[in-house]
Amino acid sequence: MEPGDVRTNPPPLRQRPVVPHVPSEAGVIPAQERAFFVEEFRGVTIVVSLPVLTDAAVSAVARTVSGFVPGDTRFVLVVNEAEDADRLARALPSPPAVVTSPTVWEDAGMAGLWLTVADEDRVVVVANPDGVAETAGFLAAGLRASKVVLTDPGGGWGDPPRSFADLQVYRLGLLGELTRRGIGNLLPAAEAALRGGAYSVNLCRAEDLELELFTFDGAGTLLTLGGYVRLAQLRVDDLPAVEALVAQGVRDGVLKPRSRAEIARMAVGGLGARVVRTGHLAGVVGLETDLYAGEGVGEVAGLITVSEFSGAGAGGMLLEGLVEHASTIGLRALFAVTVSADAAAFFTHRGFREVPRSALPEAKWRGYDEARLARARCFWRDVTSADA
Repeated sequence: MEPGDVRTNPPPLRQRPVVPHVPSEAGVIPAQERAFFVEEFRGVTIVVSLPVLTDAAVSAVARTVSGFVPGDTRFVLVVNEAEDADRLARALPSPPAVVTSPTVWEDAGMAGLWLTVADEDRVVVVANPDGVAETAGFLAAGLRASKVVLTDPGGGWGDPPRSFADLQVYRLGLLGELTRRGIGNLLPAAEAALRGGAYSVNLCRAEDLELELFTFDGAGTLLTLGGYVRLAQLRVDDLPAVEALVAQGVRDGVLKPRSRAEIARMAVGGLGARVVRTGHLAGVVGLETDLYAGEGVGEVAGLITVSEFSGAGAGGMLLEGLVEHASTIGLRALFAVTVSADAAAFFTHRGFREVPRSALPEAKWRGYDEARLARARCFWRDVTSADA
């Protein structure tokens, strides 16, 4: 793979150590992924709405809660009748506190619920009939819960479910889908939770709760308000993770080998797309300028996005951020070289035009592999004040 190639399906990239990704099959959750998410949600409160509780859903909730016990994760489970609360109480690893929703509407009720959640770790809230999602959204906002899961038998948005949906972009489309399914009330519940402080809201089937919270692939749709990732410069602390990702790409045969110095040079001028809540890297891109000093151009080097964030727009965000950075440091153009048709389409759709090899600096082709040269495609984008 050329430095300018876009890799959209590498193993998930996290801060050190980088955890190899093994797709979950038949409900089997890789131990490394489970351990990662136990740490991810350590000490976090998760609110889960459960309007429909099948036997399989009860089992999935019990496994999920039990799996997070080592991380001291707190759960607030919202159901629509006392019978469901009893079923969960019998299935959970220890008896939960059970609260009836009208008590939390009172002035002092929310403060009391804070204490209950902090002391009991597992709380079941019995909502008014047909008000499970609304209650979950209200409670999540009142508790300032970091994570919310809204469940529905229809699962996530789309078939197969899309991984991510920023409500600032896709609100109308999602509302239309949920309304057709008769659950339009889930959207205001999700928005209430997000505005109240939740970093994200998951939409999935109750039976898939364990897969949704313990695996990189998930089973539903993750909803955000304003995007799940943010652009930032790479830090020296990121270097081990970037090195590990490049090494994995070389082992997979999709990245060309790089020395540590080359990787470091790529990272020094590079950008990372970071998950808002945790700071984990959702993707990276490097900028090579040293080889082309005095020519006013830079090369897009090693644009890599992590598979679990493929729907979050990390690749496009990284490339546009690199264009802005290039303008800031006074470059006149960026170029990329690829042997991948997917990467070629990616660059074309983002303002790069295909050019002959002769349009690139001669330094690019010194020592270049002859076998790859015949397949190499070159892309160029002028950097203007408008880009900045």
